[in-house]
Amino acid sequence: MKISFSAIREFLVDEMQKYTKGFYITFEVYKKISTKGAFISAIVNMPIITLTSDMGTSGYYAGSVKAAILNLLPTATVVDITHHIKPFHVSSAAFIIKNVYSQFPKGTVHIVSVDSLAGRNPRFLAMEADGHYFVGPDNGLFSLALDKLLGKVVEISIAPEMNAITFPARDVFAKVATYLANGGTLDVVGKGVTDYQRPSAWQPTYDANSITAVVVYSDEYGNCICNLDKALFAQIAKGRPFVIDVKGYGIEAISNSYSQSPKGEIVAMFSSSGMLELAINHGNLTELIGIKEGDMVKITFE
Repeated sequence: MKISFSAIREFLVDEMQKYTKGFYITFEVYKKISTKGAFISAIVNMPIITLTSDMGTSGYYAGSVKAAILNLLPTATVVDITHHIKPFHVSSAAFIIKNVYSQFPKGTVHIVSVDSLAGRNPRFLAMEADGHYFVGPDNGLFSLALDKLLGKVVEISIAPEMNAITFPARDVFAKVATYLANGGTLDVVGKGVTDYQRPSAWQPTYDANSITAVVVYSDEYGNCICNLDKALFAQIAKGRPFVIDVKGYGIEAISNSYSQSPKGEIVAMFSSSGMLELAINHGNLTELIGIKEGDMVKITFE
């Protein structure tokens, strides 16, 4: 059931008038004297927990994680960012989190479950960054997504109910996320660590006359995002002519929009994320030339 803020406001006014006969009181005082105050407080302060995963939506997995969250914290607002990360594609998950987390209110808890059981002895992390909390596996995802924004990082020590962990998103991450969303602290969740994984997949290589970037994400339209930002490109380019080699196809200009190139032509531009994007105007680049995440893109300057 959706409850609008205007409806909450009207309810608050009616209840205040009922209990105070029109005299002004603060909302905190109102919560103490009204038997309905706890209910109102829960609505107004609904914690937000987001979910990002590679588990898809055709099975029961995503629903099971949501059920676990709501059983532990019924007042939570659970937001699906996506469950359609390509299986085990850590860089895709990192790219999505990097570009969406800050659009949520401070205090939001983000569960990210992608390739969560990698390695013989997988471990799980919880952390604070930029006023948000993040919970997920120690597979380099958070280092890629948050980089220098990472604050305190702890290794989760909250034990699941079962000895074998086969569904960490439900049995571990949901517990930690609801605890943090309900006002808990990282100190209780686990011990601080600094040896978490820090891959360098998003660092392009370059010299005075070239840049070699890597495709780190491809979207539903077949557009490809590379690990090259506009600032580094400008620093190396210095206004010189260039050729972007994309699987043997050469691009000699940076466009401001898809429509700047004729339909069916490959276009390069810096997307809203500030990263180099390769696409086809009204086409699917990944299907046409077979480019995929992990492929290299070389830029040569004259």
